[in-house]
Amino acid sequence: MEPSSRASGVRLLHDDDRDRYVALDGDEVVGVLYYGDEPSEEPTVRDLRSTVVAPERNGEGIGSTLVRFALDDVRRRGLMARPTCWFVRGWIQRHRVYADLLAEPSRERTQADPDDERNETL
Repeated sequence: MEPSSRASGVRLLHDDDRDRYVALDGDEVVGVLYYGDEPSEEPTVRDLRSTVVAPERNGEGIGSTLVRFALDDVRRRGLMARPTCWFVRGWIQRHRVYADLLAEPSRERTQADPDDERNETL
């Protein structure tokens, strides 16, 4: 795991071994943003696939904090982002300063299917 950042009262980590960004409250995982890298594209595209926050922590800004942390990491690494997660897409639409990170939609998936989102639990 890479060094963390603190925001929204949670500790943020990039768990690169598991392709995810994690929000921790103490030792408890309270949020996760899953991704997958597409290295065949140049520059590498990080597909931000699914954001999950513990139900009892909804509304605390943890999801937004994870998205900002992930996008800042994408920028720092010189990558591009493909937000296939509906939450990440909406967040970027509201925070256009990150729009320059957006990669073109993948050929296989030109329009996100809301029924295709992961149904994950923490």
